[in-house]
Amino acid sequence: MTISASPGTDLTSPDWQVIWSDDFDGPEGTPVDHDRWTIITGKPWAAGRESYADDTDHLSLDGQGNLRVTVTHTEDEGYVSGWLETSRADFLPPAGGALRIEARVRTAPGLGLDCAMFAWAERMRSLGDEEPLQGWYKSGELDLFEVVNTVPADVYGVVHSPECHQLPSLGMGTAYTNPGGAPLSDDFHTYSVVWTREPDTLTWYLDGHQYLHLTPADTTPKGWLFDQRVFFGLLVVVGSPGGPILPGEPDPAAFPATMLVDHVTIAEIGAAR
Repeated sequence: MTISASPGTDLTSPDWQVIWSDDFDGPEGTPVDHDRWTIITGKPWAAGRESYADDTDHLSLDGQGNLRVTVTHTEDEGYVSGWLETSRADFLPPAGGALRIEARVRTAPGLGLDCAMFAWAERMRSLGDEEPLQGWYKSGELDLFEVVNTVPADVYGVVHSPECHQLPSLGMGTAYTNPGGAPLSDDFHTYSVVWTREPDTLTWYLDGHQYLHLTPADTTPKGWLFDQRVFFGLLVVVGSPGGPILPGEPDPAAFPATMLVDHVTIAEIGAAR
């Protein structure tokens, strides 16, 4: 794996053009905008101990410009969380250009939780009879951030594909520790990825500080699956065995626990001329 200075575009360049966003403004208790977001329910593939619900107990606006993604625990239902994905599934940098994906988030505190934002290829929405794990192998996964609360001050930037073997779950990436060592759940932080195509690169940032840069040379021709149209998702997983590290044992008495999302913004810079 190579971590090097990014050849990509300045995060703050005025040339970025926003192509999709949600700032979660609205009265407290308002449901998620179902035109922008697809809500995952039940016990889908890739879930941990939790199931997922489409209701305002688990996904709602807080009235202060944030989305609440809340995990609850009851004896009858066990752990229930929120999982939402962009309804659009056609995001891809233009050839010679870039996408900047940015989320300002206050992660949920507590052992056992894995707060994450990811991208999966569009094909994951139309697997048909294909087994989900096999479809995932062909899709690849880009984790824009994962905060696993056994190391609450660390953010992980990770990609997963059949040729990435550095981390568990066929992953490659690294952790970056919040300067000062405070848990990321103590405050809002801005998680960003710049994704370029031709040349192909992925570059991760925490609060504007670059901490990971990957290119196809870091894996293999079969391992770089990040040239497909994608959708983006946000969720809180409980007790997942498939993250970059184990998240610890959750304490039922510590719930409810909430991840707050101030905004999600996707911007584009076109092909170089």
